[in-house]
Amino acid sequence: AAHNYIAKHYQLDKEQKQHLRYHALKGVEIADNVARLCVMNLYLHGIGGDESLVDVDDSLESDRGHRYDQVLTNPPFGKKSSITIINEVGKAIREKIEYERTDFWATTSNKQLNFVQHIKTLLKINGSAAMVVPDNVLFEGGAGETIRRKLLHECDVHTLLRLPTGVFYAQGVKANVLFFDRKPASETPWTKELWI
Repeated sequence: AAHNYIAKHYQLDKEQKQHLRYHALKGVEIADNVARLCVMNLYLHGIGGDESLVDVDDSLESDRGHRYDQVLTNPPFGKKSSITIINEVGKAIREKIEYERTDFWATTSNKQLNFVQHIKTLLKINGSAAMVVPDNVLFEGGAGETIRRKLLHECDVHTLLRLPTGVFYAQGVKANVLFFDRKPASETPWTKELWI
């Protein structure tokens, strides 16, 4: 819908139309079947070409070095990251996944907090982000507090949109949309005011 709106309402030259169709959008999806649905939807809307715009990978695993002007995301929900391993006697063992990345402010197994850190890394300086987050991102202590303080310092977190219960997640889980802009390094925090 956004792609069609831009193509219809803006006078784009041939080069801009090519960029919009083949290079303006990029995605990473951990589940192969979901990635296929995403790519199919893009192709049905005339977006993409021979190269898939959606990579199948764990986007939290590493910094690929790509930077973007805008990031719009609804990261997967679920409080902790873990994998299930079946041992030699057939017993399932769950192990926490903690991503240790040099571009992250804190190491945690909380997926949403890791995505906040990852999205900040993906943004170019002065790039904008809108990301859906559950309440725990706003209120969790420990690593959550460290990440929020760093985000408020290094980015202009200007808007927090509180959504009604059940809009994005299961009933009883409150969702929010966090809007922020990445800024250059500064001695003082970039966030001066937060509109809620």
